[in-house]
Amino acid sequence: MNGMLATLPQVQAGKLKLIAVSKRTRMPLVGQTPTIAEQGVPGFESGTWQGVMAPTGMPDAIVARLNTELVRIIRSPEIRAQLAGQGAEVVTMTPAETSRFYQTEETRWAKVVKVAGVKLDA
Repeated sequence: MNGMLATLPQVQAGKLKLIAVSKRTRMPLVGQTPTIAEQGVPGFESGTWQGVMAPTGMPDAIVARLNTELVRIIRSPEIRAQLAGQGAEVVTMTPAETSRFYQTEETRWAKVVKVAGVKLDA
């Protein structure tokens, strides 16, 4: 199991064969590859994401400006095409949406860690 940005070049070079994608839906670049859910694990979804975080207490005006500029850049046709060609899905969020998404992910994966009994080696 690996992220598409690292995996796709190996697939395109014929060095790896995809057997499933972990997203909720099939991916355009590898559209014939079924999802894990389609192969018998209902509701399975996993993936990687990137985001920008800022220190607590950063003024709202600065956060809003950073978000506006980053969204403008990532939605530009050149950047969007480059990322899509690498297998990335471009999704942008407001700061509030990002905060809710992060909290949801943290809760989701904390439950997985607890159920699996994962412990850190110190």
